[in-house]
Amino acid sequence: MAPAEPKPKVERSEVMIRILVRVGGRCGRPVDGTEIAPCITAKNGHYHSINFAKLEIIGMDLLDGIRTFVAVAESGSFTAAAARLGITNKVASKYVAALEERLGHTLLYRTTRAVSLTDDGARWLPFARAAIDAVEAAQGALQEPGEGLTGRLRLACGTTLGELVVAGTVRAFLAENPGMRIEMVMSDGLTDLAAGGFDMAVRIGIPLDSSLRMQRVGETVPRIAASPAYLARAGVPLHPADLAGHRAVIDLNETRPGRWAFETPEGPVTMAMTGAMAVNSAAITIRMALAGDGLVRAPDIFLAPHLAAGTLVEVLADFTGPAHPIHLLTLPTAFRQHKTTAFAAVLRRRLAAL
Repeated sequence: MAPAEPKPKVERSEVMIRILVRVGGRCGRPVDGTEIAPCITAKNGHYHSINFAKLEIIGMDLLDGIRTFVAVAESGSFTAAAARLGITNKVASKYVAALEERLGHTLLYRTTRAVSLTDDGARWLPFARAAIDAVEAAQGALQEPGEGLTGRLRLACGTTLGELVVAGTVRAFLAENPGMRIEMVMSDGLTDLAAGGFDMAVRIGIPLDSSLRMQRVGETVPRIAASPAYLARAGVPLHPADLAGHRAVIDLNETRPGRWAFETPEGPVTMAMTGAMAVNSAAITIRMALAGDGLVRAPDIFLAPHLAAGTLVEVLADFTGPAHPIHLLTLPTAFRQHKTTAFAAVLRRRLAAL
């Protein structure tokens, strides 16, 4: 019996990118115009192993091209799209080029400075988004109850919201899904989700960008509080008019810093507050209030642990204004939608418990 032929040595990188094509007839004949690697015999026939490096574009998954095209269209660049999808610029460019070749239409104009949609690309974009949405929904439908998610999510949120609320949500989400990895970027400025490669953002209020998808995950009410020591020294205000003689720590992130609005039986009242300190950080204003430096106005979700501990005392509770919604925002095409939906559920539970 002749000794078995040694198996061809295959590099590890090739093992993950090799395609098997079942063939008939004599060995060595071309298949789809590609170079044939050694024949592999199995019980149900024999196969030709095709090096994916020779088939990098021909054999790509159509869905990869659609995902990449949508990401480029939404972000305006291959660099941002590649970051969003976790691939290289070169691969992103090849995916879109292959998709265009397959469709027989140019979808994107490319220059050294910018990328924009052609007329065909603009017409095809809604259909591409619908295809991605359908696949994301199908992936979510196959998720078994209790089965942890895997992969990554890139999240943007405000600095104080991230420190005091979202970070704890991330920890709870990872405990339920240990195979996940979260990248959280905190900034109080407006964040371009597409350009930044973000899957989602958590924000208080209604975003100016109406193209974003919004999931309402909770709400927050602005409260006014101070330390027991400050109130013992300066007195407890019983009506917004009593604030005239009080000091405040001003949050510059507010729409109208130092202008505190109230609802009274007589109608809306706005008080102009003064203080020795104004800062663009709600977390710092709370710390200064804890130290007895004055009154602070902040979302109740930020003040909740201090009010519960008694280190801060709420005042003027009967005059608070309307609640502000808290939203989880995603792009029109929500890649990893089943994962962002799962994160939203954890965030909703955490906010309800505050």
